[in-house]
Amino acid sequence: SAILIKAAETAATVSIWIVLSAGVILFNKYILSVYGFPFPIALTMIHMSFCSMLAFVLVRVAKVVPGASMSKETYVQKITPIAALFALSLWCSNSAYIYLSVAFIQMLKAMSPVVVFAISCGV
Repeated sequence: SAILIKAAETAATVSIWIVLSAGVILFNKYILSVYGFPFPIALTMIHMSFCSMLAFVLVRVAKVVPGASMSKETYVQKITPIAALFALSLWCSNSAYIYLSVAFIQMLKAMSPVVVFAISCGV
């Protein structure tokens, strides 16, 4: 019974992720192609700003998750490279919306976990 509940929760979480992912793809495609907003870097900056504000509210204000204390050196060495690469990834994916079809983008996005898993097994 507990295993079925956990499986149902996992299936619901994955389903929500798929629906939200498709929604973000369609929305970004609309903004960049149909609406004619030709600034994928600006769209990336808006995305990153919103994520940062939401994380700040969840960690510092609502205290949904405990905050982590770390030195400035640790932050610069560990967090900053990941953030920079994530921003670069968002910029590249937002730039792709101008040139690729929604179906192809959805296929690529769905393959991301498989590629990450394959790379992690190889390392």
